Amino acid sequence: MNYTIEEIYCLVGKEDKTAGLTFKYKSEAFEKYGSFITVVFIYTQHEREEMDNLIQIEPFSKDGRVKAKYLGTDLTPEKVELLLTEGIYSGDIAEILYFNAPSKNTFHSKEKRELNKIEIPMRTQPKGRDLDWMYGFSKKLISEDVGLCPKERSFYLAGKLYYEPEILTKEEREEIFNDEIIDEQVEWELLQMKYIREEISDEDKKRLAELYGKKKRESIAILDNYLKQAGSSLKKLSTDNIDQAAELFMKVMQFKERRLNVMGKNPIYIDLDSYLHIYMRHVEEFQVNKHFEHKDNFQWNENDVFNVIGHVVEYIDKEYQQFKDEKPSQRFSKYGKQSIYFEGDYYTFHIEPNGRISTFHKNRKEHEKPL
Repeated sequence: MNYTIEEIYCLVGKEDKTAGLTFKYKSEAFEKYGSFITVVFIYTQHEREEMDNLIQIEPFSKDGRVKAKYLGTDLTPEKVELLLTEGIYSGDIAEILYFNAPSKNTFHSKEKRELNKIEIPMRTQPKGRDLDWMYGFSKKLISEDVGLCPKERSFYLAGKLYYEPEILTKEEREEIFNDEIIDEQVEWELLQMKYIREEISDEDKKRLAELYGKKKRESIAILDNYLKQAGSSLKKLSTDNIDQAAELFMKVMQFKERRLNVMGKNPIYIDLDSYLHIYMRHVEEFQVNKHFEHKDNFQWNENDVFNVIGHVVEYIDKEYQQFKDEKPSQRFSKYGKQSIYFEGDYYTFHIEPNGRISTFHKNRKEHEKPL
């Protein structure tokens, strides 16, 4: 008796269960992968929805190939890739072993998901002494050819100007100064360092206040622009819902640009534009009216969204680094059949040539579409 693709889906595919596969002696899979391997079967969104329809028809009858992610360490990288691209013929499988645990797959759930997180408390040192190790860490990233996002780069340059001005390179000086006028982003980071370390002059305090005022105006303008795209404005929202207007304002002012890939010479990051574009369209707590009700909200709490994006970025980072080496001026995208699967949802996103994530959202599923 052969396994059908429907039976494989019902047993282990639908719920993303780990499967131990024993192959028939001298079958194609046996010759390629040995007698036994451990995998998780993978599906595109279209394939998963197609399988949901197929399993409604009994008896099961279809054979075919099913792609799989290898969970062992013995196969060569070429064979691991072959499992992902070519898959395993269902008729080659003699036995499927799996743990009959409660379902963890949330593809069919409309409820919000929860991430398991470990929160590590930290203590800050007085008079900005944490800046010492923070700058040291930036230097380490530079020495290891890890690409920094714009804010990180400005922090590194400001740190070198503060701690080690005598060893600034010619290229770094040109990056910091233009006709002896310091770059505003570097100046902002430098003045904050001086303020935190309680070494700032009255004149520098005034300049820091000027830069803060400018940053505040620019951030408010960006927020107002996205509110207008949503059919509102900061002025209108302040009249209609002052509490929500104040909350959005505080989130914007507290936002910090961040890089989402840990290593790699090409950074992937989110800035304020990315943050508002993504959150105001797809995070329930950010929506000010029904203008974007046709969009698909994340099924995550607001505080988990960044972690989810980070997990998806981690999954594609190796591919992204290779892509940037070959096509540095092109946008990197995942959508349609290439959408990335994570914890029950498929995600579409675009990364601009400079590494900024411009779009990120979950795909709507067939069972979520209005009748």
